[in-house]
Amino acid sequence: MNEFNTYLNNLDYSNIKDLCEEKGKLHIYRKKDFFIRQNEIERFAGWVKEGTFQYTYIDEEGEEHIVGYSFTNEFVCDYSSFMKSCLSAVSIQALTDCSVYEISRHDIIEYWETNMETQRSGRYIAENLYEMVYDRLLDSYCTPEIRYQRLMKRCPDLKDTVPLKSIASFLGVTPETVSRIRRKLKK
Repeated sequence: MNEFNTYLNNLDYSNIKDLCEEKGKLHIYRKKDFFIRQNEIERFAGWVKEGTFQYTYIDEEGEEHIVGYSFTNEFVCDYSSFMKSCLSAVSIQALTDCSVYEISRHDIIEYWETNMETQRSGRYIAENLYEMVYDRLLDSYCTPEIRYQRLMKRCPDLKDTVPLKSIASFLGVTPETVSRIRRKLKK
């Protein structure tokens, strides 16, 4: 699912991946296990060796919204909670059985403070995460059809990996809307 988390596109994150594998501990999550729950403090970041995680946000009315995914060969964590040691805004749950190299905040910060190059790596990750979120904000001003088309162009295999209901939640629309869009695009 290479193009879903676009913050990875312009990064050489091989050193951080290696750090996770060297200093991190391999943890197995079974389907439906939580990596983090909303309103807890994120203590680890992870490199997903295998599997898929879903990020959800529950609003004040108790409505659940899917806000992201992490796939094999990607990072998993609530970055803001992890870096600032504040409450997580999301829950991250395994959609499949997953294996993850988990690394502590202390180990990441120690690595970033090694030299100027590692500090740049940390800054680039933050900048690219910001850009991805900013693009998502701008997408929210487009019609559901355009958002769906952009998502499918970027990640054509997503519809084979996650259910229609989840794609609809991610786009902020109903499953019926996604079905209508799909029918319209087939014509």
